Amino acid sequence: MLFNSLIFLFAFLPVTYLVFWQLRSTAQRHVWLTITGYVFYGYWDPRFCLLMAFTTMVSFCAGLGFLRATTDRQRKLLLIAPITVDLCVLGFFKYAGFASRSLNDVFALFGSDISVPVLDIILPIGISFYTFHTISYIIDSYRGVIRPTKSLFEFSAYVSLFSQLVAGPIVRFRQIEKDLENLGTANRAAGLSRGLSFLVYGLVEKVLIADTIAHFIEPNFAHFQSLSTAGAWLTMLGYSLQLYFDFSGYSSMAVGLGLMFGLHIPQNFNSPYRALNPSDF
Repeated sequence: MLFNSLIFLFAFLPVTYLVFWQLRSTAQRHVWLTITGYVFYGYWDPRFCLLMAFTTMVSFCAGLGFLRATTDRQRKLLLIAPITVDLCVLGFFKYAGFASRSLNDVFALFGSDISVPVLDIILPIGISFYTFHTISYIIDSYRGVIRPTKSLFEFSAYVSLFSQLVAGPIVRFRQIEKDLENLGTANRAAGLSRGLSFLVYGLVEKVLIADTIAHFIEPNFAHFQSLSTAGAWLTMLGYSLQLYFDFSGYSSMAVGLGLMFGLHIPQNFNSPYRALNPSDF
């Protein structure tokens, strides 16, 4: 499900918003955000909800472990083990197919008859985002930057928050911890107008600008051999603008959706093409 899809704008978002503000307690809103996050994610492929739930449980249990750990050895084990699990899951889905094909190419290069089964694995959408969410939570817990939550649904709401689940930004738990803890007393009117403004602005960037540019340049990529020098430069310039407005639009929509639900998601898109070096970028 995408932010600019009709099912999201005219069904999922209105229902999620209306029910959320009818609930009164913080715990109820945590549960509702978790449920809607999984519905949003599972709309593409429900099977991958199990994968996100597994990653969530691993990191949540690690957080509980930090609350009970009494030695440095225990704390280091609680740091290394869950991060290793998270990275192995991420690495398997992102690189297993590439690794198996590469091995077969190497064997063929040396004339070997050995053949490794090629794993054609579907990459779960958003897996990088929620994996780095959980990893940042574990690291911050280890460093003592945050006190790990004892509420499974608070943590699940953080990991599966639909507004930044599939396209970011990567939000550290400490950045929205207070908002999550105070959802029961959040002011509905406080963020509605500003949130809608961000959402509409992001939709304009994504739908009217980025997608329109893509309509003109995608045929050029399909027939790049016939492009003139000027045509090639214009196509690459158009692609740069498409990337800019696509990411900018999604970032604005994520911030706006967060505000509508009482969550202040930090803005992470600030004129990247004006960066003077990779570090500034």
